[in-house]
Amino acid sequence: MAEEEQDQQAEKKGGGSFLTLLLVTVLALAAGAGGSYALFGGRAAPVPAEGAETAAEDPVEKDAEEFRERLFQLEPFVVNVTDEGYQRYLKIKMDLELEGADAVDEVEARTPQVRDTIIVLLTSKRLADITNFEGKALLKGELVDRVNAVLQQGRVRSVLFTEFVIQ
Repeated sequence: MAEEEQDQQAEKKGGGSFLTLLLVTVLALAAGAGGSYALFGGRAAPVPAEGAETAAEDPVEKDAEEFRERLFQLEPFVVNVTDEGYQRYLKIKMDLELEGADAVDEVEARTPQVRDTIIVLLTSKRLADITNFEGKALLKGELVDRVNAVLQQGRVRSVLFTEFVIQ
């Protein structure tokens, strides 16, 4: 008889711990929902219609795509630069930001001329000319001017350095 009473008490305690666990779980879910509501201000993210392209509708994504279409990536350059009588190497990788996507075709057709112009300019520089911020900014301006002199229809807006290593 004593064993039966202990089993009944154990079942009651086990049942109570289950209810406690259930209550804690419900409270945690409610707190998470409340936190989400507070974080997002009650606004739900718009759900795109099936088959709709969200990139075309998002103005930021559209601008980024148009920007990528205007970029022309050049192969890396490795040139010698002079540093107080010593030869140093400059490895530079750059992208040209063009005024329009149609200019990409012209730059692609004139890539040997563009690369030659850039190499001649880079090898004329001394290390001291290109190591500080002002020197790099001046180099970018000179690159824009020189490449634009080669192009007949398209224009370069800016030069973007994606790698700049001196060894």
